[in-house]
Amino acid sequence: MIRKQLYLDEGLERDLKTVARRSGESEAAHVRRALRTYLDAQLYDIDGDDDDPLLELVGLAGDVAAPADLARNHDRYLYGADRPTDAATG
Repeated sequence: MIRKQLYLDEGLERDLKTVARRSGESEAAHVRRALRTYLDAQLYDIDGDDDDPLLELVGLAGDVAAPADLARNHDRYLYGADRPTDAATG
């Protein structure tokens, strides 16, 4: 690990000590976890600020009754009984 130094205001210091004491984990462990969560949200847009057109499709159809075997037999439902053959699988 690489050592970093940072300045905390009194409120952050107090809250960090309280959380660390209650959990039995080090202050550094909490800072690393919080920083990881923040960086993941910034790098991968976990908080959902980015409009993803695929995610907008979720729920668009409303409640639809699907066959119980849809996941297993999705090709049959997509292509019918005479589904196209894949050259790679024959």
